[in-house]
Amino acid sequence: MKRVKSIVCILCLSVIVVISCLLCGCTGGMGDTGSGGKGDPGGADRTERADKNSNEPGLLSSEKDIDLRDTDGGGENYLFDYNGKEFKAKFSDGCWTIFDSYKIINGKDLVIICRALNSIHPVHGSDLESYRTPEDMAYEWEQHNIAYVILPKDDPWREHAKDVDIDPEDQGRSFEEIYEDRTGKKLELW
Repeated sequence: MKRVKSIVCILCLSVIVVISCLLCGCTGGMGDTGSGGKGDPGGADRTERADKNSNEPGLLSSEKDIDLRDTDGGGENYLFDYNGKEFKAKFSDGCWTIFDSYKIINGKDLVIICRALNSIHPVHGSDLESYRTPEDMAYEWEQHNIAYVILPKDDPWREHAKDVDIDPEDQGRSFEEIYEDRTGKKLELW
C-alpha cells in the first residue's frame, strides 16, 4: 500500500510539474536553472517565457491599457484596471502585492501588468543588487495562481496564494518551493 501511495504521489507531482511548465511556457529540460545573467540570477529559463505561456491573445497591448494610478500620491497604494474590473496593488518594503491576483491568468497580460508596475517601482532580484524583469515577476505571479488552483480549499496557504507578493526572495522559485519554505512541510495534495 505504501508503494502504491508513493507511485501515485510521484505521478501527481509529475503532472503538477507538467502543468506548471505548460502554464509558464517552459520548453527547456527539467534541470534548466537559467543563465544566471544580470537581472535574473539563476532561473532565467523558467521565467523569461512567462509571456509565451499560451496561444491565447492577451487583453492588453501596452501598459497604458491598465490605467495604473497612485490612489493617494504616496507612492504606495495603486489601482489598475483589467477586463472591466479594478485591482488594488501596493508597493511596500521593496515588493509589490497585487490583491486578488488569481483572477488574472493570461501570461501575456501578466507581463504587461508587471512591466507597468516595474516602471514605477522596480523590485530587486534575489541577489539584492540586480532588478527583476517583468517576465520574472510574471513567473512568480503564475506560481501563486497555480498554488491557488492546486491547494485544497481548506489549506490556509491557499488564501495567501490569492494575492501575489512579488519580492526578491521568491525570484525564480516554483510554487512547491515557496510552499515548503513558508510551511516547513512537503507539499501533499491529499
